[in-house]
Amino acid sequence: MQKPISGRRMLIWLAVLLLFVGVISYFIAPDKPEEYPAFVSQSPSPTGVKAIYTSMNKEMDSVERWPFAPEHLPAQEEDQLLIMAEPFFIPDQGKMDDYISFMESGNSILLLKTNPDGMFGLNTTAVEEDTSNEIIHNSTGTDYQAVKSSSVRIEASTEDDVLLHDQAGAIAIKRAYGNGTLIAATAPDWMTNSRILDEDHIPLLQELMQEEKQNWNTIFFDEYMHETGHASSLTNLYPDWILVLGIQAILLTLMWLWLQGKRFGPIVEPREETARFSDERIRALASWYQKGHRYQDSLAIQADYVKQLLQERWGIPYHKNWADIKGELNQRWEKQPNEGVDVFLNGLIDVLHKAHVNKQEYLLWSKKLDRLQKEVEDDEK
Repeated sequence: MQKPISGRRMLIWLAVLLLFVGVISYFIAPDKPEEYPAFVSQSPSPTGVKAIYTSMNKEMDSVERWPFAPEHLPAQEEDQLLIMAEPFFIPDQGKMDDYISFMESGNSILLLKTNPDGMFGLNTTAVEEDTSNEIIHNSTGTDYQAVKSSSVRIEASTEDDVLLHDQAGAIAIKRAYGNGTLIAATAPDWMTNSRILDEDHIPLLQELMQEEKQNWNTIFFDEYMHETGHASSLTNLYPDWILVLGIQAILLTLMWLWLQGKRFGPIVEPREETARFSDERIRALASWYQKGHRYQDSLAIQADYVKQLLQERWGIPYHKNWADIKGELNQRWEKQPNEGVDVFLNGLIDVLHKAHVNKQEYLLWSKKLDRLQKEVEDDEK
């Protein structure tokens, strides 16, 4: 009676020790800096866009984040602006149609993507020369200085309005969709926290956002394109204290099972329970035929077994020779053309009449007989 009691006491002390170590490690562990994806409106990192979102939110009462799918956009309203800052992926056609319906209802989308090729039917052209230090011109002839990190330019159609361009081509265009518009630009870096104050980025962004309206009813920052673009990890889904308790619960469960006498590993069965029903005799015969190079005998036995199957499944008499069953085999062997049946039977008869068969011939005809055997077995009579 002393052993179970001592085992329980040891288990209790181990549980207390593990719990104490986990709690202490949780509180004394240094907090890791939170990692933010790029171009997210909640990110204060240099690649985030929290600065412009906070500034616009202070100046306007109708600036919101939009983390939902595009089919939930309030398309029945008008004069709304949806800002897409460097989407992580190109949505499927159904989602693209929802965005287009949003614009056709009288709203606008500002797409800022380094290479918008493939979105909303946009096409781009690669720029070979370095144009990062050139001046940008708007449609009225005003010049701007800006950082240009994109190596592509938008191919504007005859129905598009070129809003911004440089010597290499169009940087921003406007395209009509029903009662709304699409404004696409290849400069998402202008909105980032680290570059928004550089050069003339703020005037350029204001010009793009105020192209259609001086005052928008609502401005959305599309976070749906960011939240579904990266996979959620276990540490993002659950707080640290839940993870610590979960790990401790797993360790305690393993210890409890170990103290209960449970052992982890393969189950070894006694030989006498399996030897009677094993195929050791068949393996021994196969090894004997292989080591003795008795390929001719093995092939003859296999062909005889296949002929028995032909009688059981297809009704082809067993006592007939292979040459005499050509007609019946042509009728039942549907997956093999008549010419193929003739070639098969002639080759099989020749190899069965040989005094010696080499290993290559044996493997070849054994596979052919296996194929015929499988088709006979699979065919429902």
